[in-house]
Amino acid sequence: MIRYVLAGLVVFAVAAITMAPAGIVDRLVNQSGTAELTHSRGSLWRGQADLLVENNHLGQVQWDFNVGSLFKLRPTYQWTLTQSSWALAGAAGTGFSEAEFNVSGEVDAQAVNQWLAAYDITISGTFNILPTEVLLPHNATLPRAFTGQINWTGGLVRYTLSGLRSEASLPPLVAYLDLNNDNEPQATVFAQNDQTPLLIASVGSNGFAKVGISKRFTQLLNNPWPGSDPDHHIVVQVEEKIF
Repeated sequence: MIRYVLAGLVVFAVAAITMAPAGIVDRLVNQSGTAELTHSRGSLWRGQADLLVENNHLGQVQWDFNVGSLFKLRPTYQWTLTQSSWALAGAAGTGFSEAEFNVSGEVDAQAVNQWLAAYDITISGTFNILPTEVLLPHNATLPRAFTGQINWTGGLVRYTLSGLRSEASLPPLVAYLDLNNDNEPQATVFAQNDQTPLLIASVGSNGFAKVGISKRFTQLLNNPWPGSDPDHHIVVQVEEKIF
């Protein structure tokens, strides 16, 4: 009996999703305050729209509902996000206790530079995001799981230090994404085929993001840190409140 009830609920949900206009997605996303969907087309089942975050156009997002996810009680959408500077794809779903999000794809440095401009930093090259997964409990600020990897092709980096404009050519880098010992999401960056950490970035539950730079990284940036500290030692660390 129960299975027939569940099957009926699934059929009803599928029908509702198929017929509901994509404009409903607009209203749900726009309630976030930072993200906005415009020019939506299609339905909740399958549609597309333009995505804006803090008034920055991030490209066209397309979604496709995974019917089988209803039987797992975790409604999930497959999605893609494309723009001239990137092509991303993944899945997003939610269950009773947590939401799940995964992503992979390529991002051109030009897209990253618009966020780095505030810090007087510009880079070149391409980022390859390998399958990366985030599990976020409802009503939580930090994920309970965070795994993935980002490869950067390397290239020219320009930055301002003590009022002076500098530049350096960096080798290909790899960022490993995971939770640290405090269960905070963290990215640890290495040069390819090298075990010396160059940069460690994390986000805490207090809303502060921390970025630490090792002595070895200052050498690659053509501004070597003085002293006898080992290459892996963090010699510069900055913090900024992001939420």
